[in-house]
Amino acid sequence: MNHSNKTNNYTNFFYHAFRNVLFISIPLVVVSAITLSLPHSATHTSAIDNSNLDNLTVSIPVSCTMNVTGGDTHITSVVSGTYKENIGTTTMKTLCNDTNGYVIYAIGASGDNSDLDNSTEGNTDLVSNLGSAHNIHTGAYDPAGSSSWGMKITAVNGTYKPTLGTYYASGNYVAVPDEWEKVAYWESGIINASVGSSIQTTYDVYADGTQPAGIYKGMVKYVLLHPSSLIQPTTLEEVFDDVIGKSNKVEVDGSKYYKMQDMTSSICNAATILGEASQMELVDIRDNSIYYVTKLMDGNCWMTQNLALNLISDPTAAGYVALTSENTDLNHINNPNTNDYPEYGDTGYTNDNGIIKWTPSTSTVNSAANWNNNNNNPRSLNSGGGYTDQTKGRHGLTGNYYNWSAAIASNNSQGISADNIAGENREATNSVCPKGWRLPQIRNYVSYNTGDNDFANLNFYYNGAKTNTGAGLMAAPLYFVRSGYVSNTSINDFGSGGYYWSSTVNSTTNAYDLYFNSGYVTPAGSGNRNLGFSVRCIAR
Repeated sequence: MNHSNKTNNYTNFFYHAFRNVLFISIPLVVVSAITLSLPHSATHTSAIDNSNLDNLTVSIPVSCTMNVTGGDTHITSVVSGTYKENIGTTTMKTLCNDTNGYVIYAIGASGDNSDLDNSTEGNTDLVSNLGSAHNIHTGAYDPAGSSSWGMKITAVNGTYKPTLGTYYASGNYVAVPDEWEKVAYWESGIINASVGSSIQTTYDVYADGTQPAGIYKGMVKYVLLHPSSLIQPTTLEEVFDDVIGKSNKVEVDGSKYYKMQDMTSSICNAATILGEASQMELVDIRDNSIYYVTKLMDGNCWMTQNLALNLISDPTAAGYVALTSENTDLNHINNPNTNDYPEYGDTGYTNDNGIIKWTPSTSTVNSAANWNNNNNNPRSLNSGGGYTDQTKGRHGLTGNYYNWSAAIASNNSQGISADNIAGENREATNSVCPKGWRLPQIRNYVSYNTGDNDFANLNFYYNGAKTNTGAGLMAAPLYFVRSGYVSNTSINDFGSGGYYWSSTVNSTTNAYDLYFNSGYVTPAGSGNRNLGFSVRCIAR
């Protein structure tokens, strides 16, 4: 996959939809019929036979414009160690005769501030003339934190006061969006051209005590869209509403959710890439756990929480739920004729009229002291439902740890090597994920940042392909957490390192994984398969 040719379809569609004005003709027909009274003649000719219809058609095109006043360049100075807000005020006044109203989107950008066409969309830094190491990143002001900057949108009171997007309604400064995000809209009805509908934007900046003197430049790009001229963005939940139907939600603790197992590739493909604006909650019907899921810039729908499913080997034990191909990502068992799937040729699997069932040979343990390093049989640890990072809400839950055999739903992965499943692109075909979901793949395992590497793609889009910081992976909308790993009888590197399994085998002892910490990222690491790592799932 050549990332230089892969574009953000959402970005390109909306930006160019704005630049290319579409006109809708609204015909106005005026018919003038003149009836003459003439004397009767011998031939009795009717006067109407000699009349004509005079037609007039008037076309009124859709015209929506956004006029900027107050200056689109803000210049200020700030002393190191201080915070400054209300940096300039720009008013954007919208005039629109589209009866369906309008919507304004924004995105952070960088590049030549005089040329929007050549800017880099999604870069939210204030770029330093001293080099990227000194860039000021976007984020909420924290007097105990690092340098940061943000933006605030305010709706102007009046007859046509617009509604602000979700993250701007509070009136506080928020992080500059790194994806196109709806900041304001007028839901329906034309706007009086002499009055208009307006929003105001301003910025804040905090320079910590170590920020060097220099010039720091950043941009936010805004586009005006009107619904009559384009297809509106569609959230994941709206697609579920259309495809699955609200009547098919299931109730858990008094709230209703669509099921993780309802997800399909067509549902994910139909949703627009909106970052957290498209985030929704789904329930895993195996244990009624609720997970956040989001469609991301790689075009895939991801869990943005760690999996927390307990494995139970005894069908008579409390909480036991049979893991079958109707609720779990079980696609293949061993084919005795071709031996295509040696990892699934064990006694834990049965096939009953096409429904595959896996019974784990070991149950999830509740204490690291009970962890047993085992390279071939499934091992898992329940973290106790605690948090790796409480600042991220439920996104920051630690989830469960799984060795690789547990992650790929195998009772005996001893026969797996890079050679004997090479025909499957080195991918284990089953996983502990819910039905309709899979483990990330690292098919192009010789490359860290290109090719069919699901982790590398996220690192490319959200972390700038950096290998010296995991900040973009830990931030919204990904929320990867540094839960560490389990080995022998302890949890190691908790709060410092993040370890996530892929489905890709490396050798008879290792499998590929994502590893990151605050100063290092490898999207194609290689971990011993007996270690307990976290799991995130991707919609198939």
